[in-house]
Amino acid sequence: MSSRRYDNPPPYSLSSSEANPLIGTRRPSRRHQSSCVFAALIAFFVVAFTVVNLCISLSEDPLDPDVRERIRKEWNIELRRHEEEVLKRIDIKKHWLLEDNDRIRSREQWRTEVKEHERELEERRKHEEEERLRLNMFWTDLASHTCTTYATREYTARLVNVPSYYNRRVEACMATPVEIRGVEYTPKWCEDHGPNNVVGHWEVDQHEPDCASYWNWYKDFGCVSPGSGQRRIEHYLENLPSGADWKEFCATTPASFNGMHFMGSEICFQWNGGTYGHWVFDDDNCK
Repeated sequence: MSSRRYDNPPPYSLSSSEANPLIGTRRPSRRHQSSCVFAALIAFFVVAFTVVNLCISLSEDPLDPDVRERIRKEWNIELRRHEEEVLKRIDIKKHWLLEDNDRIRSREQWRTEVKEHERELEERRKHEEEERLRLNMFWTDLASHTCTTYATREYTARLVNVPSYYNRRVEACMATPVEIRGVEYTPKWCEDHGPNNVVGHWEVDQHEPDCASYWNWYKDFGCVSPGSGQRRIEHYLENLPSGADWKEFCATTPASFNGMHFMGSEICFQWNGGTYGHWVFDDDNCK
């Protein structure tokens, strides 16, 4: 067997790795470029941060004359502001003290005037009392009138022995008591019709049984409406004085029921010549 000879070598392929040059320029990859840019940015920011901090440190250095001068000016401004605020507070305090002193003086003056006025009134009252007793003024023609309100009757009388020159007749009338049913009362008001015609008026609310009306015929009308929580009650008014104001007596005659007390009726009305009182009050049984 004869050996095979290769007179010509096989063709050289350009795709082989051996065709790549070992030394020479080569275009960097994109990943490599991004890494370089990022590293450069980091280096730039580090340098910038260092420079800024250095500038700030230099600008705040207390040994720097410019910094010390700037701090001194700021202190002076704050000091002036503080002094102005202190002066303002001192002025306000002085103003308050002046106002307090004025109020104290006004209060003391008012108290002095009140005491002086009370003293003058007391002296005048004593003088009038002495003069009234000296002149011997007294009441006559005491008369009872109609009942004005619950258990209260009006009385009148005429003050006599009043001199014609006496110019304080109303004051003398108001200061002169009269005895009614064993009790002394001073007038509620007076009418001056001349020296011999001074009339006093009394409203006596004691020992007047003829003027004492009362409630009778208690009637429970039940709940005002379902779920209202309120109940309606009516009473009939007894012993209403003849000629008296039925509305006044209905509103002033006391009533007590269901453990409650009322000074008079809440609503008053008349029906068939009778006077009725009407009450509406809270009741849990109506809820």
